[in-house]
Amino acid sequence: MSKYILTEYTPAWFDKWNKFVKDSNNGTIFHRLDFLEYHGDKFKKYENHLIWLKGDTLFAVMPLAIFDKDGIRIAKSPYGASYGGILTRRVLNYRDSKEITLSLINYLKEIEVGEIYITLPIRIFEKVKSETFFFSFLEQGFKIINSDISSVVELKVGDIENELFSSRARNMARKAVKGNIKTKFNQSIDDFWKVMVITFSKHGTKPTHNFDEWKYLCEKFPAYFWNDIAYIDTKPIAGIGHIKVNEYADSSFYLCNDPEYNETQALTLLIYEALIKSQLDNNLWFDFGTSSINMIARENIFRFKESFGSIGVFRHTLKMEIGK
Repeated sequence: MSKYILTEYTPAWFDKWNKFVKDSNNGTIFHRLDFLEYHGDKFKKYENHLIWLKGDTLFAVMPLAIFDKDGIRIAKSPYGASYGGILTRRVLNYRDSKEITLSLINYLKEIEVGEIYITLPIRIFEKVKSETFFFSFLEQGFKIINSDISSVVELKVGDIENELFSSRARNMARKAVKGNIKTKFNQSIDDFWKVMVITFSKHGTKPTHNFDEWKYLCEKFPAYFWNDIAYIDTKPIAGIGHIKVNEYADSSFYLCNDPEYNETQALTLLIYEALIKSQLDNNLWFDFGTSSINMIARENIFRFKESFGSIGVFRHTLKMEIGK
């Protein structure tokens, strides 16, 4: 008999869930229910969050939504976020990893889910790093269907300017300073969004968030969402939309710049100074986000991020066809 009870989330667990995420070994802002609320009612009817109890105590949690597509029930974790998967308070041994994984699979069989997709947090977000739980997914039949590279900078070194940044990055930052580019942290979303509109219009795409959603997140979670901007005179020409993923990892969810001012190197200076500040704020890691799409490298993106000392870590997405 299992020592863990798998049950469906109810609102009575809301506060304990969010505290658990903060205290867990591998939690991110994307796993918090107060963060997922920004979607409003968009996913409400699909949400099917899971909790594992050991006695009366939370042992693990998993944000989850279940959708119907072409007659197949499809479970997704995350849905409308960057990372999902099962969070635990501590690193699990093999036996517990297997037990939790099997309980998830059996539950999905019972509710007749046909497929499940999970995108796991990258390894830098773990306090204690272990591959055992990941192995248990693979052992029970999950397949890796995508492995993109996230470019991350380790901030634990002493002098990141000289130990990590390339001479080109330092020279381009100096060029921006000489060109009277001014950088400011924690700035107005209105100025930030002006640069976002120009950037995404250039690429013919839309950002993950609309203006109201990003504004909501910046106002509700000011310690987790904020905007840095580079100006020429009073005109915003480059920006970073930050998400603090957990207590020791910062990220640039959005990097944007006005192509008319590319030669000023405003974005280079902004990243340069943001990384220094991130280290001063006691972050251990800075996540630049993915530098590949569907396992195909964006070489110029790799080069740019690597000029700031980034290295690559895998961001895996798993799939399992239940009952097969």
